[in-house]
Amino acid sequence: MPKLGIVLAIGILLTLVNTSLCDKRLNRQKRFIEMADDVRGPYCETKSGGPCCPGRDDQCTVPILDSICYCDMFCNITASDCCPDFKRICIGGNPEPITRGCRVNGIEYRVGSVFKNNCNQCTCRRNPSNPNQAELRCTDEVCLVQPDMIQLVNNGNYGWKAANYSFFWGKTLNDGVKYRLGTMPPSDQVLNMNPIIMDSVDQPPESFDSRQKWPNYIHPVRDQGDCAASWAFSTAGKL
Repeated sequence: MPKLGIVLAIGILLTLVNTSLCDKRLNRQKRFIEMADDVRGPYCETKSGGPCCPGRDDQCTVPILDSICYCDMFCNITASDCCPDFKRICIGGNPEPITRGCRVNGIEYRVGSVFKNNCNQCTCRRNPSNPNQAELRCTDEVCLVQPDMIQLVNNGNYGWKAANYSFFWGKTLNDGVKYRLGTMPPSDQVLNMNPIIMDSVDQPPESFDSRQKWPNYIHPVRDQGDCAASWAFSTAGKL
């Protein structure tokens, strides 16, 4: 009989424990709310006492709207009442979606976009220090066409006006030096050449116009394009 009494007591105790656990689960479910991923935070990230709680902790909550959300690991099991930033803060999941991208010259680019801004390549990416925001990262090349420089020149009284030449747009200053200055640096052999000495002209003409002297061989200045060998370009034009 004493053994039977012990068994009955253990059975009653287990029943009470299970009932208590069920009540807790039911109580938790009564506070269940579904959270949309785009509800602005932060929540777990700024919770007092640390952002995340191990296991199940019904006190590990943060106010949201007119209710509460949870930052304990149990909420991830139920997949129901976690705060919107729980996965990002507590288990390293995907961050909240970014609703705005990067705006450049009145144009908005989505996160992940790669584009050229004049001569620089830019990327609109997620800000590593604040994953809820986008940031613009661009190369730092000096461009041949600089609108602010054009405006600065044109605001001054220099006797001439600067303009935006479209065929220079998108090219770097290094491109201009390398391909547009006319020729490559001369070799040492060329630098050591001596000038040709010719007899001086006793009576030079008062005026000379090659357009009149050689009308069939003169033409306007040609665009040699991105060719640094102007000597070859000019020579070919004479053949």
